[in-house]
Amino acid sequence: MASHKTLLLFASCLIGLLLVFRAHFSLYIAKGESMLPGLRSGDLVLVDKLAYEAKDLKRGDIVVAREGNDILVKRVVGLPGEEVELRQGKLYVNRRPLAEEYAVEPGWLSLGKGRLLEDRYALLGDNRSVSGSVFVHAVVAKDQILGKVVYSLRLWPGAGVRDSISSNEIAQVNPRNPLL
Repeated sequence: MASHKTLLLFASCLIGLLLVFRAHFSLYIAKGESMLPGLRSGDLVLVDKLAYEAKDLKRGDIVVAREGNDILVKRVVGLPGEEVELRQGKLYVNRRPLAEEYAVEPGWLSLGKGRLLEDRYALLGDNRSVSGSVFVHAVVAKDQILGKVVYSLRLWPGAGVRDSISSNEIAQVNPRNPLL
């Protein structure tokens, strides 16, 4: 009888942990090449949905955001009120070159400068070698940010870098009935 109670207690704790995990985190699979070299198409990313409940977004954070019908994974490069420009692959904030402290794929991509409104954030992919026709940036409100990427796992090393239709989307793992 004691083993039955122990098993029931263990199962209850496991279910409780899964429910807490699901309320706090989401799993997504990255698609596309806009976040190379850090994230590749097919990488599994763990997103903390509550990361920005008590604190602000920081420049350099990788986030998952909703823009229209798309779900994007991008890096925060501009904060509310700042002027942001990408000139031949080099990022400028308030007309000064930004020393990016993360790996970027060098390239010649350019995006015209613009000043962010209050509660707007500039998001940009790390791959600056993609063509201008690929969606590599977005300007979103804080309420469009679904969470912060806190962990990524390369499921298929070396595979899947250029195998997607869109470079700006990520897919939620089993969105109709998420695993977690």
